[in-house]
Formats: sequence, C-alpha cells, structure tokens
Amino acid sequence: MRRYILSGVLILFSLSSCLTIIQSLVTPDNILTDEHLEGQWTDPDSRSIHVQRFMKTKAKDLFAEMGHYTAEDSIFYTKFYVITYREKNLNYLWFAGMVKIKDQLYLNLVPEECLDNNGNEVYKLGKETSTIAKLEWKNNNSLILHFLDGDYIKQIILNGNARIKHEYDPLFGTFVITSSSDELTQFLEKYGDNENLFKGGNTIILTQKN
Repeated sequence: MRRYILSGVLILFSLSSCLTIIQSLVTPDNILTDEHLEGQWTDPDSRSIHVQRFMKTKAKDLFAEMGHYTAEDSIFYTKFYVITYREKNLNYLWFAGMVKIKDQLYLNLVPEECLDNNGNEVYKLGKETSTIAKLEWKNNNSLILHFLDGDYIKQIILNGNARIKHEYDPLFGTFVITSSSDELTQFLEKYGDNENLFKGGNTIILTQKN
C-alpha cells in the first residue's frame, strides 16, 4: 500500500510540485459547482484544457463499475468536474471538486488517467492521492490556480509551527498529509490567508476560449 501511495505522490510532484493529501478535502456536505468553470481554457504555454461536468464525460461510466451506490453518492459525484489536457503526446484526465472555505474557493484535484496515443496507461497515478489549489477569479473569462507550496508546509509542520496529521519518509523524501476533510478545512481556515502557503507553489493562469 505504501509503495502504491508513493508512486502517486511522485507523479503529483512531477505534475504540479505541490502539497499531496490522502484524504479528500471535498465531501458531499461541502462540494460546490460553478457554471463558469466549464469550457475550453488555455494556459500561458498554450495548452488547451477542457473542463466538463462529470456526467458529460466518459467518467459517468464509473457509476456502472461502482455497483451499488446511494442517491447521496450520485449527487456527490455529479458535482465533480473532469479536466482533460494533452502534453508531450500524453493524455491526462483529472477530477476536480470545488469547496468554499471562509471567503475563498479551493479545488481538490485528483489524478485519474495518463494515457498514450493508443489509449494505454502510462503511469500508475496512485488515485488515493490528490492535491489542493486556491481558485481566484480575475473575471468571468480568466482565473488563477494557486497551488499549495508543499515544501513550505512540510517545513512548518516538521518544525512544529503547525499541527496536522501527516506521513514523512526521509529516505524517499516524500511528505503527505493524512488528515480528514474536517482537519484540512480547519487548517485552511487558519492559514489560507497566509501568502507563504502559496508563494513557492505553482501558479497557473487560465483564460477561457471564446
């Protein structure tokens, strides 16, 4: 299990250089939607990024694989977004759930697929792991994703300046947050206004295509 989680952590670091979490920030009680998120977006590297609601994509077939699920499960999953983009001849698919904590919006981003041109899986993404980015709207057609700085958060936690459940493996240099959704929410309520949490993380500006 630890090795499988480790593979997911390494992929998340390589894709976004950010904080990695085990428990989801998003729950059926706090997940939100915003119609402005849907559509085609471009980043500063001219990558085309497609954002769709869960039920408008092939991801809806996951319901058939799940077997029995409750009405609450159905409502919960249909509020997720599916993010797809192509980079270096690889096709990526991520799930994203949105929450509001205090007056700030966050996306919980989960890697689902990385496929080659023949539809074969390239990486085992370790779907137990995910990451968090703060969402800042510039206007209706432009947004900024501020990814949490994993190195900074790791430092303040290991130094005892912040308390949150985690696992640290100094041999591989991996650090993951294992706290529950409630504990993650409390952490962001307390520290979300601290710019240092995001200063060293990736910042991605997305502009929606007309």
